[in-house]
Amino acid sequence: YPRLVVEDFSPLPSKGQTGKDGWYPPGHGDVFPSLKNSGKLDLLLSQGKEYVFVANSDNLGAVVDLKILNHLIHKKNEYCMEVTPKTLADVKGGTLISYEGRVQLLEIAQVADAHVNEFKSIEKFKIFNTNNLWVNLNAIKRLVEADALKMEIIPNPKEVDGVKVLQLETAAGAAIRFFNHAIGTNV
Repeated sequence: YPRLVVEDFSPLPSKGQTGKDGWYPPGHGDVFPSLKNSGKLDLLLSQGKEYVFVANSDNLGAVVDLKILNHLIHKKNEYCMEVTPKTLADVKGGTLISYEGRVQLLEIAQVADAHVNEFKSIEKFKIFNTNNLWVNLNAIKRLVEADALKMEIIPNPKEVDGVKVLQLETAAGAAIRFFNHAIGTNV
């Protein structure tokens, strides 16, 4: 996707920045519709699969834990986010909150400047989103086909060659609020 120039919201590539710096990856929030649109979701379901484990590429330690899978199947959880205790190295990462009776992901880019230090506190927000997700395939199908995954757009301000730009991203973890019996589990 093209980065947007903050000054006038025009695409950065239209300002002559046509190289790689004019573009950005939009996040991983489209993983669920992409599974459906690619045919992989129906293929997995036709093979009798029930859950998919999605691991972020920057988490090289991600492994499938069958105890987690067994728990999800037994408790009928449609979505599980693996979390860890938040450390000082993790202060910018997302955390889980309860909002309007649902578990939701809160990212630093969604926090007002006046509350950023509070968000970074390892005392107030004690868990960190690893971006390892367990998701029920039938639930993905149900939600994608109903066009019910209305992912919140996360504005991510950057600067490219002295130009203030905006990246509009989505996060797969933000889908947690749409799934039934969604949980976070400490790993």
